[in-house]
Amino acid sequence: MQFKLNLNPGQKRKILLIIRLLLLAAACFYLLFLLKNNFLIEDNQFQLYFANQAGSLLVSEKRELTIAEDKYRALVAALIEGPQTADLEATIPAGVKLIDYQIKAKTITLNFNTALRDNHSGGSAGETLTVYSIVNTLTALSEIDRVTILIDGQQIDSLVGHLDLSRPLRYNQKLVAGN
Repeated sequence: MQFKLNLNPGQKRKILLIIRLLLLAAACFYLLFLLKNNFLIEDNQFQLYFANQAGSLLVSEKRELTIAEDKYRALVAALIEGPQTADLEATIPAGVKLIDYQIKAKTITLNFNTALRDNHSGGSAGETLTVYSIVNTLTALSEIDRVTILIDGQQIDSLVGHLDLSRPLRYNQKLVAGN
């Protein structure tokens, strides 16, 4: 069974024009989708990592932050403030302040006050979640691959004795719930 349309040349041109316009519109929507998902169009959505209630894994909390100038300070400040989701737990001890930071070759070096170490509750799991909530949050940014943590401008071997902080750290997917 064959189906044949009897269209005059003017009708054929109109149908082809409509098809071209639909293809052009689809290509434009696809391009916008790619640009947005590849961070060429900035929105203020960020992934912050906090502890689950059991204190065993990190859980990502998507957060919209209003950032005037400095997104790195804003992200660390949001981590210090703690989660907005009721079933998540804060990972940063009270009194912690980010003194300053530097970025070089996709590595951010964060300089915290001594409260990060002095006010920490301890334990290997707690130390790991504290450190990797910072590391995973910042390495979720495309321009950051590694994080170094300093206390009062000094290199430290560990925060409370369990995790090696003498070298820059990378994103740790094993600590994220659901992975």
